Amino acid sequence: MKDNQTQIIKKITDILSRYSRFLLVVHQFPDGDTLASSLALFIALRSLKKEVVIVCCDDIPAPFLFLPQVSKIKKDFLQGDWDAVLILDCGDLRRTGFSQRLTNFARHKRKLINIDHHPKNDLHKVANINLFDDKRAAVAELVYEIINGLGVEIKKEIATCLLTAIFTDTGGFMHSNTSPATLELAALLLRRGARLRAITQNITGSKSLSALKLWGKTLERLAYNKKYNLVYSVILNDDLRECNATKSDVAGVINLINTVPDARLVILFFQHSEHEIKVSIRTEAQGVNLSRLAGIFGGGGHKKAAGFCVNGKIFCKKEKYTIETV
Repeated sequence: MKDNQTQIIKKITDILSRYSRFLLVVHQFPDGDTLASSLALFIALRSLKKEVVIVCCDDIPAPFLFLPQVSKIKKDFLQGDWDAVLILDCGDLRRTGFSQRLTNFARHKRKLINIDHHPKNDLHKVANINLFDDKRAAVAELVYEIINGLGVEIKKEIATCLLTAIFTDTGGFMHSNTSPATLELAALLLRRGARLRAITQNITGSKSLSALKLWGKTLERLAYNKKYNLVYSVILNDDLRECNATKSDVAGVINLINTVPDARLVILFFQHSEHEIKVSIRTEAQGVNLSRLAGIFGGGGHKKAAGFCVNGKIFCKKEKYTIETV
């Protein structure tokens, strides 16, 4: 397995070294790993004088606006004559937000590169090159090897991006996916100038008044199903307006709910748009694989943290909440 990975990394670095025009795709509802890993690779390729465009169809959540070069992320892209397209930390083609264009590119150009650590699903079938390792805490660990293979020196900006990705996907090094190798890489990145204080202040230590009000509503609605050891809550569209909050303020509250002792499963239902509900699920229980559960509904993620979307609406009547799917 390791030898095969080494060969694939070599193949990717050869393409990145040989060609000049690249597109990096950040997935919808962007989290720290997809954002920061993509930015690290963006900075590395730009240092090699490559022409690189980085794109995300959604807004960047406020906690990640401190990341180096984040202002370079565009909302859309022209089809263009890309030498290769790279998608990081996204096992689901639909979650790119550009599924049809990327499928067409893979069919005609044959250089769609998928770099991921989620269980395999449809993007793995479409991509021409797959670098996949579900034992990595974050895609940033694979990106670090690619950047090294390109011969790019890891300086402060790249180190900060890579450490941000690792920090977020390990829950601040608290999740079970934190391995000795992960901690060794984190230490190396700190020695290379990664801004740990900025990472912790923005990711975990800085919440706006609007976000805290929204979280308060969410916590007030917490419900517990004793039979299944299930804890859940809901966020309505009106909540954002009433709290003067944004969609990015939702990020992080699911992890707070996941601290409830003895909860086998934690679920947050968020009315993301008028007819779409985003469902986030978390667990710390052994023997539970949430990525399989999310996959049933067309979503994905990791064993302990996953999510999916369903078409439907959350209704509230006398402080009781029901969900109608369509």
